[in-house]
This record gives sequence, C-alpha cells and structure tokens, in this order.
Amino acid sequence: MRSLVFMLMIGGMLIGCNSAKKTIVPTAKSEALQVLISKKSFSIESDWAYPLRTASMNSIANSGLLPPGSSSGGITLIGNSNHIKIYGDSIAMNLPYFGEQQLPRRFTRNGGGIVFKGIPDHYEVIKDEKRQQHVIKFSANNNMESYRVIITLFPNWSSNITVNSTHRTFIRYAGTVSALDAESKIVTN
Repeated sequence: MRSLVFMLMIGGMLIGCNSAKKTIVPTAKSEALQVLISKKSFSIESDWAYPLRTASMNSIANSGLLPPGSSSGGITLIGNSNHIKIYGDSIAMNLPYFGEQQLPRRFTRNGGGIVFKGIPDHYEVIKDEKRQQHVIKFSANNNMESYRVIITLFPNWSSNITVNSTHRTFIRYAGTVSALDAESKIVTN
C-alpha cells in the first residue's frame, strides 16, 4: 500500500513537471510580431486598466463613478483614448491613470494620466523562446515623475503592461498590439 501511494505521488509530480515544460511552436502570427518588435515599429492600445485595489478605489467604485462593467480592480478603457507607441528609439505613452497619488505634484494638462514622449532609459527586450513571449522593459522620466514600465507581448498579439511610478500606486493594463503606420511616427522635442 505504501509503495502504491509513493508511486502515485511520483507519477503526479512527473506529469505536473512535464506540462510546465511545454514549448509553444512559432506561428506566422508570432513571427510577424517578432518582426515588429525587431523593427521597433508597433503600437499598443489597452482595453482594461487594473489599478491596485485600495480603500480609496473601493470608495470610488461604490460611489458609481466608474464606467459600466468596471470595478475597483478592473476598469474598462473601451472608448478611452490610450496608447504606447514605439518607433525606433522613441516612445510615446499616454495611458489613463486610476489609483492613488502618493506624492504631491503640480496640475498638468494631461488630466493626471501617465504621459511620456521621448527616448527612454534602459530599453531592453527579452524573448522567451519557449513561450514565444517578448518582455520589453524601460524607464522613463517626464521631469515630474519617473516610470518603470514592463510590457509583455504574447504570440496572439495581446499585451500586458505594468507601470510603477515614483508618485503613484502600481497599475496594470491589458490590450492588443498592432503595426505602427507611417503617419504615426513619433516626433520628440
């Protein structure tokens, strides 16, 4: 009886470990994404924002101020203009922000969103060959606050963006990737 239990445990561990090692085979779609990333010519538009759940966010959700279908943990961005555009060495980022500001800052024209336009610091792309995912990391500073951004691009062209700020609570976005057209080139000043 003891040996049967031991064999079942070993078998379960082997099956569990085997499924974790599954490699995704590259497809035409994932290879096309690889080309966009290597050319640094793509745009991401987010459909959902996932702010850090805090008492303040729960209060806002309970007051009915969030869009229909949203909660304190997930806010729909459908119909809300937002993007991260990467073109060459430049990045343009304009994301709505939901969460708590932690350090005082002056009022800006962007309505409190996460805005950056220029050349980022420490831009890095890492490809996970096994999962066919790309992770893009960069730091950005817009003279008022600094951001640490991590973008994960999946082989089905969906995206996950996390933003850590020096002045705000953490927020995550989910959306889709698309090719950047010629008219959308970023102009930096």
